Amino acid sequence: MRTWRCIMSGIGTPYENMATDEALFDTACRSGVPVLRFYGWTPATASLGFAQRASEALDFTEMDRRHVAWVRRPTGGRVVLHDMEVTYSVSIPQSDPLYALGLEASYEWICGPIVAALLAVGVSATLAPHGSTGFVSASCFTAPGTTDIVACQRKLVGSAQMRTRDGFLQHGSVVLKNDLEKLFAVVRTSQPNVHDAARRAARLMTSVSDEAHRAVSFREMADTLVAAFSAAKGVHLLADSLTQREVLNAAGIVARKYGREDWNALR
Repeated sequence: MRTWRCIMSGIGTPYENMATDEALFDTACRSGVPVLRFYGWTPATASLGFAQRASEALDFTEMDRRHVAWVRRPTGGRVVLHDMEVTYSVSIPQSDPLYALGLEASYEWICGPIVAALLAVGVSATLAPHGSTGFVSASCFTAPGTTDIVACQRKLVGSAQMRTRDGFLQHGSVVLKNDLEKLFAVVRTSQPNVHDAARRAARLMTSVSDEAHRAVSFREMADTLVAAFSAAKGVHLLADSLTQREVLNAAGIVARKYGREDWNALR
Protein backbone atom coordinates (compact mmCIF):
# COMPACT_ATOMS: atom_id res chain seq x y z
CA MET A 1 0.00 0.00 0.00
CA ARG A 2 1.48 3.35 -1.11
CA THR A 3 0.60 6.55 0.73
CA TRP A 4 -0.36 9.54 -1.42
CA ARG A 5 -0.81 13.04 -0.06
CA CYS A 6 -4.24 14.45 -0.99
CA ILE A 7 -4.64 18.22 -1.09
CA MET A 8 -7.92 20.09 -1.63
CA SER A 9 -6.72 23.54 -2.65
CA GLY A 10 -10.02 25.24 -3.42
CA ILE A 11 -10.18 28.10 -5.93
CA GLY A 12 -6.96 29.84 -7.00
CA THR A 13 -5.61 32.21 -9.63
CA PRO A 14 -4.13 30.67 -12.80
CA TYR A 15 -0.62 31.67 -11.77
CA GLU A 16 -0.97 30.17 -8.28
CA ASN A 17 -2.50 27.00 -9.68
CA MET A 18 0.27 26.24 -12.16
CA ALA A 19 3.00 27.21 -9.70
CA THR A 20 1.49 25.05 -6.96
CA ASP A 21 1.36 22.04 -9.29
CA GLU A 22 5.03 22.61 -10.09
CA ALA A 23 5.98 23.05 -6.42
CA LEU A 24 4.17 19.83 -5.47
CA PHE A 25 5.84 17.99 -8.33
CA ASP A 26 9.21 19.17 -7.01
CA THR A 27 8.29 17.86 -3.55
CA ALA A 28 7.08 14.50 -4.87
CA CYS A 29 10.27 13.94 -6.86
CA ARG A 30 12.41 14.89 -3.88
CA SER A 31 10.48 12.94 -1.21
CA GLY A 32 9.28 9.94 -3.21
CA VAL A 33 5.69 10.51 -2.01
CA PRO A 34 3.01 11.03 -4.72
CA VAL A 35 0.64 14.00 -4.43
CA LEU A 36 -2.98 14.21 -5.58
CA ARG A 37 -4.52 17.68 -5.72
CA PHE A 38 -7.93 19.16 -6.61
CA TYR A 39 -8.60 22.83 -7.35
CA GLY A 40 -10.62 25.42 -9.29
CA TRP A 41 -9.88 28.71 -11.07
CA THR A 42 -10.61 32.41 -10.71
CA PRO A 43 -11.08 34.18 -13.04
CA ALA A 44 -11.95 31.95 -16.01
CA THR A 45 -8.61 31.14 -17.63
CA ALA A 46 -7.32 29.89 -20.97
CA SER A 47 -4.27 27.70 -20.39
CA LEU A 48 -1.89 27.16 -23.29
CA GLY A 49 -0.10 23.89 -23.87
CA PHE A 50 3.59 24.40 -23.19
CA ALA A 51 4.62 24.45 -26.87
CA GLN A 52 1.73 26.53 -28.25
CA ARG A 53 2.16 30.01 -29.70
CA ALA A 54 -0.07 32.40 -27.77
CA SER A 55 -0.64 34.68 -30.76
CA GLU A 56 -1.84 31.77 -32.90
CA ALA A 57 -4.07 30.18 -30.29
CA LEU A 58 -5.77 33.07 -28.44
CA ASP A 59 -7.87 36.11 -29.32
CA PHE A 60 -6.57 38.64 -26.79
CA THR A 61 -9.09 41.33 -27.68
CA GLU A 62 -11.98 38.99 -26.92
CA MET A 63 -10.25 37.72 -23.77
CA ASP A 64 -9.96 41.26 -22.44
CA ARG A 65 -13.61 41.94 -23.24
CA ARG A 66 -14.74 38.79 -21.45
CA HIS A 67 -12.27 39.14 -18.54
CA VAL A 68 -10.60 35.81 -19.29
CA ALA A 69 -7.05 35.36 -18.00
CA TRP A 70 -4.37 33.21 -19.61
CA VAL A 71 -1.35 31.19 -18.53
CA ARG A 72 1.04 28.65 -20.06
CA ARG A 73 0.86 25.13 -18.61
CA PRO A 74 3.98 23.07 -17.88
CA THR A 75 2.29 20.21 -19.78
CA GLY A 76 1.65 19.85 -23.50
CA GLY A 77 -1.52 19.78 -25.56
CA ARG A 78 -3.71 22.64 -26.74
CA VAL A 79 -5.70 25.42 -25.11
CA VAL A 80 -8.14 24.57 -22.31
CA LEU A 81 -10.67 27.06 -20.95
CA HIS A 82 -10.78 26.55 -17.18
CA ASP A 83 -14.03 27.85 -15.78
CA MET A 84 -16.77 25.63 -14.35
CA GLU A 85 -14.69 22.56 -13.57
CA VAL A 86 -12.73 20.56 -11.03
CA THR A 87 -9.07 20.34 -11.98
CA TYR A 88 -6.98 17.45 -10.70
CA SER A 89 -3.22 17.04 -10.65
CA VAL A 90 -1.13 13.97 -9.83
CA SER A 91 2.60 14.25 -9.11
CA ILE A 92 4.36 10.88 -9.31
CA PRO A 93 8.05 10.33 -8.44
CA GLN A 94 10.30 8.10 -10.50
CA SER A 95 10.39 5.55 -7.67
CA ASP A 96 6.63 4.90 -7.84
CA PRO A 97 5.39 1.91 -9.91
CA LEU A 98 3.13 4.23 -11.93
CA TYR A 99 6.17 5.90 -13.47
CA ALA A 100 7.49 2.58 -14.78
CA LEU A 101 4.18 1.88 -16.55
CA GLY A 102 5.02 4.46 -19.19
CA LEU A 103 2.99 7.30 -20.67
CA GLU A 104 -0.20 5.69 -21.97
CA ALA A 105 -0.61 3.05 -19.24
CA SER A 106 -0.08 5.60 -16.47
CA TYR A 107 -2.70 7.88 -18.09
CA GLU A 108 -5.15 5.01 -18.14
CA TRP A 109 -4.45 4.05 -14.52
CA ILE A 110 -5.10 7.60 -13.30
CA CYS A 111 -8.23 7.85 -15.44
CA GLY A 112 -9.64 4.71 -13.76
CA PRO A 113 -10.69 6.42 -10.48
CA ILE A 114 -11.91 9.46 -12.42
CA VAL A 115 -14.22 7.26 -14.49
CA ALA A 116 -15.42 5.60 -11.27
CA ALA A 117 -16.17 9.02 -9.72
CA LEU A 118 -18.13 10.08 -12.80
CA LEU A 119 -20.16 6.89 -12.70
CA ALA A 120 -20.89 7.60 -9.02
CA VAL A 121 -22.44 11.00 -9.83
CA GLY A 122 -24.57 9.53 -12.59
CA VAL A 123 -22.44 9.94 -15.73
CA SER A 124 -21.92 7.01 -18.14
CA ALA A 125 -18.22 7.69 -18.63
CA THR A 126 -15.47 5.62 -20.26
CA LEU A 127 -12.00 6.05 -21.75
CA ALA A 128 -12.08 7.34 -25.32
CA PRO A 129 -11.68 4.67 -28.00
CA HIS A 130 -8.58 4.69 -30.18
CA GLY A 131 -8.93 6.78 -33.31
CA SER A 132 -11.19 9.48 -31.85
CA THR A 133 -11.28 12.65 -33.96
CA GLY A 134 -12.56 16.21 -33.79
CA PHE A 135 -12.11 19.38 -35.82
CA VAL A 136 -9.19 21.77 -36.24
CA SER A 137 -8.90 24.17 -33.34
CA ALA A 138 -6.39 25.50 -30.84
CA SER A 139 -8.55 23.93 -28.12
CA CYS A 140 -7.92 20.48 -26.63
CA PHE A 141 -11.62 19.83 -26.20
CA THR A 142 -12.40 19.79 -29.94
CA ALA A 143 -10.26 16.72 -30.54
CA PRO A 144 -10.93 13.79 -28.18
CA GLY A 145 -7.85 11.61 -27.87
CA THR A 146 -7.15 8.08 -26.73
CA THR A 147 -6.32 9.16 -23.18
CA ASP A 148 -9.42 11.28 -22.67
CA ILE A 149 -12.65 10.37 -20.90
CA VAL A 150 -15.89 10.52 -22.86
CA ALA A 151 -19.61 10.14 -22.27
CA CYS A 152 -21.85 9.13 -25.19
CA GLN A 153 -18.77 9.55 -27.42
CA ARG A 154 -18.36 13.20 -26.41
CA LYS A 155 -15.29 14.48 -24.57
CA LEU A 156 -15.78 15.09 -20.86
CA VAL A 157 -12.33 15.04 -19.24
CA GLY A 158 -9.06 16.02 -20.90
CA SER A 159 -5.63 15.40 -19.37
CA ALA A 160 -2.00 16.21 -20.12
CA GLN A 161 1.25 14.81 -18.75
CA MET A 162 4.80 16.14 -18.35
CA ARG A 163 7.59 13.60 -17.81
CA THR A 164 11.15 14.05 -16.60
CA ARG A 165 13.73 11.52 -15.44
CA ASP A 166 12.62 12.29 -11.85
CA GLY A 167 8.87 11.70 -12.23
CA PHE A 168 5.76 12.92 -14.01
CA LEU A 169 3.02 15.47 -13.49
CA GLN A 170 -0.44 14.81 -14.91
CA HIS A 171 -3.33 17.22 -14.63
CA GLY A 172 -6.71 17.53 -16.26
CA SER A 173 -10.12 19.17 -16.33
CA VAL A 174 -13.32 17.52 -15.13
CA VAL A 175 -15.82 19.86 -16.80
CA LEU A 176 -18.90 20.56 -14.68
CA LYS A 177 -20.60 22.89 -17.18
CA ASN A 178 -19.57 24.08 -20.64
CA ASP A 179 -19.70 27.62 -22.00
CA LEU A 180 -18.89 26.91 -25.64
CA GLU A 181 -19.62 30.44 -26.81
CA LYS A 182 -16.98 31.78 -24.40
CA LEU A 183 -14.51 29.06 -25.37
CA PHE A 184 -14.68 29.78 -29.10
CA ALA A 185 -14.74 33.52 -28.60
CA VAL A 186 -11.28 33.38 -27.01
CA VAL A 187 -9.74 30.36 -28.80
CA ARG A 188 -8.95 30.45 -32.51
CA THR A 189 -10.57 27.82 -34.73
CA SER A 190 -10.95 26.87 -38.38
CA GLN A 191 -14.70 27.44 -38.15
CA PRO A 192 -16.12 30.58 -39.86
CA ASN A 193 -17.56 32.09 -36.66
CA VAL A 194 -18.04 31.54 -32.94
CA HIS A 195 -21.59 30.23 -33.27
CA ASP A 196 -20.67 27.62 -35.89
CA ALA A 197 -17.71 26.47 -33.81
CA ALA A 198 -19.84 26.20 -30.65
CA ARG A 199 -22.59 24.31 -32.47
CA ARG A 200 -20.15 21.82 -33.97
CA ALA A 201 -18.26 21.43 -30.70
CA ALA A 202 -21.50 20.58 -28.88
CA ARG A 203 -21.48 17.31 -30.83
CA LEU A 204 -17.95 16.55 -29.59
CA MET A 205 -17.92 17.93 -26.03
CA THR A 206 -20.11 17.54 -22.97
CA SER A 207 -20.11 18.21 -19.23
CA VAL A 208 -20.78 16.40 -15.97
CA SER A 209 -23.97 18.33 -15.24
CA ASP A 210 -25.33 17.80 -18.76
CA GLU A 211 -24.70 14.07 -18.63
CA ALA A 212 -25.97 13.65 -15.05
CA HIS A 213 -29.09 15.73 -15.92
CA ARG A 214 -28.62 17.79 -12.77
CA ALA A 215 -26.30 20.44 -11.36
CA VAL A 216 -23.17 18.78 -9.96
CA SER A 217 -21.26 21.16 -7.70
CA PHE A 218 -17.51 21.60 -7.37
CA ARG A 219 -17.66 20.19 -3.84
CA GLU A 220 -19.68 17.11 -4.76
CA MET A 221 -17.42 16.27 -7.69
CA ALA A 222 -14.21 16.87 -5.73
CA ASP A 223 -15.40 14.77 -2.78
CA THR A 224 -16.47 11.96 -5.12
CA LEU A 225 -13.08 12.02 -6.84
CA VAL A 226 -11.33 11.75 -3.47
CA ALA A 227 -13.50 8.76 -2.58
CA ALA A 228 -12.74 7.07 -5.91
CA PHE A 229 -8.97 7.53 -5.58
CA SER A 230 -9.20 6.31 -1.98
CA ALA A 231 -10.72 3.08 -3.30
CA ALA A 232 -7.99 2.58 -5.92
CA LYS A 233 -5.99 -0.60 -5.42
CA GLY A 234 -2.69 -0.11 -3.61
CA VAL A 235 -3.24 3.56 -2.71
CA HIS A 236 -3.84 5.11 0.71
CA LEU A 237 -4.77 8.80 0.61
CA LEU A 238 -3.58 11.02 3.42
CA ALA A 239 -5.49 14.32 3.72
CA ASP A 240 -2.87 17.06 3.77
CA SER A 241 -2.17 20.71 3.00
CA LEU A 242 0.71 22.65 1.48
CA THR A 243 3.80 22.92 3.66
CA GLN A 244 5.34 26.33 4.30
CA ARG A 245 8.21 25.34 2.05
CA GLU A 246 5.79 24.50 -0.76
CA VAL A 247 3.93 27.80 -0.31
CA LEU A 248 7.20 29.73 -0.57
CA ASN A 249 8.37 27.65 -3.53
CA ALA A 250 5.08 28.27 -5.37
CA ALA A 251 5.32 32.02 -4.72
CA GLY A 252 8.81 32.06 -6.16
CA ILE A 253 7.67 30.12 -9.24
CA VAL A 254 4.83 32.63 -9.78
CA ALA A 255 7.35 35.48 -9.65
CA ARG A 256 9.78 33.78 -12.05
CA LYS A 257 7.37 32.19 -14.48
CA TYR A 258 3.59 32.01 -14.45
CA GLY A 259 2.96 35.51 -13.14
CA ARG A 260 5.06 37.07 -15.93
CA GLU A 261 3.47 37.80 -19.28
CA ASP A 262 6.84 37.59 -21.01
CA TRP A 263 7.29 34.01 -19.77
CA ASN A 264 3.73 32.97 -20.67
CA ALA A 265 4.27 34.45 -24.16
CA LEU A 266 7.70 32.90 -24.61
CA ARG A 267 6.75 31.10 -27.85
